[in-house]
Amino acid sequence: MLYEIQLPYNKSLRIREMVSEFVFRGTLLPVSDTDCHDVLVMHRALRIIAGVSQTGLTGNSTVIDVEDCGAAYRFLMPLLALTPGNWLLTGTPRLLQRPISPLVDVLRGIGADIEKVEHGWLIKGKTLPNSNNGLALTLDASQSSQFASALVLAAPLLGLKTLHLTTTDIPSLPYLQMTMHYMRDYPVTVPGISLPDMPIGAPGDWSAALFWFAYACLHPENQYSLSPLTLDSIQGDSVIYQWFSELNVIISTKDSNIFIQAKPLKENPKMVLDVRGNLDTVPVMAALASLLPADITFQNIRNLQYKESDRLNALALQLRPYADIDLSDNELHVIGKGCPSDARPVFDTHHDHRLAMAFLLFGPNAMLNDTDCLRKSYPGLMRDLLLV
Repeated sequence: MLYEIQLPYNKSLRIREMVSEFVFRGTLLPVSDTDCHDVLVMHRALRIIAGVSQTGLTGNSTVIDVEDCGAAYRFLMPLLALTPGNWLLTGTPRLLQRPISPLVDVLRGIGADIEKVEHGWLIKGKTLPNSNNGLALTLDASQSSQFASALVLAAPLLGLKTLHLTTTDIPSLPYLQMTMHYMRDYPVTVPGISLPDMPIGAPGDWSAALFWFAYACLHPENQYSLSPLTLDSIQGDSVIYQWFSELNVIISTKDSNIFIQAKPLKENPKMVLDVRGNLDTVPVMAALASLLPADITFQNIRNLQYKESDRLNALALQLRPYADIDLSDNELHVIGKGCPSDARPVFDTHHDHRLAMAFLLFGPNAMLNDTDCLRKSYPGLMRDLLLV
């Protein structure tokens, strides 16, 4: 049977488009109730910033609450530092524990007034004395590519022309390349990082599509149509179609639709995946390895601990009943054992949308303590699961 799945738009694309339009033209792009929650959070923040800029300054700090949106947390830091006003950038307790100091240090180095307080960051926005049309900065982006993306997005306001990274071996590099694509009208040179000659492609979210690729492997009797999605996409997670070809998934395309159907596997597959550029794929792929079962080694996974939850330890702990797990400093090895059909697994999602997607693969018998977190990137997933 063929099931048609309408994927959410990729939130990383939408957020970068929103910020670049706001920086270049002062335009606030429209959103709808069907957008991912992170997109709505960024839109609300930009609307508040625009309102303060239009009505004038007050003595009180304007609160910018980005909840658990890491992109808004990082991307708005330089924007607020450069926008006249008194700002309190805040979010959930977990968000405020996530890395941001390297970005703060760079901004302070060129004169930004940023102070850490109990509930976030107090920022006194102003024109920075050290910004000019030929500014060159050096940044440590080893913990997150979003630090670099934040500076590239603010480049027209900073006068930034060259961004030197202390290492080019940064996590989730495709997301920085995505940012550079949106800022191509104000190019910033990042030595060692090239802009791939790749189209944006259809805006459907490849990170959401991953769930259905994995689901298809577990339900080979059905075919799935995913839209709007194209193989030629700037999204880094589009690499998954190559992985699933190795897992005997047949893939075909028509217009902005991708059709997938899994063929039964003759033996348990064994794969080694370097996921430094695709960290968001690990939870679903690790759950799939447990269920198929398969033998999958994930390399360069260290920065998973800095996400919405400590995904590394959450996965290792909760998948142990269904897989042999070997977790080292920068590698996760999962040898799946499968899940008995009469099992009633119970999972703690840690309010993390990627973990929720992973644990939903265990089927209708699985009990998750929270699925509301799916609104962050795939608000319609529970509805779509009811259709299949």
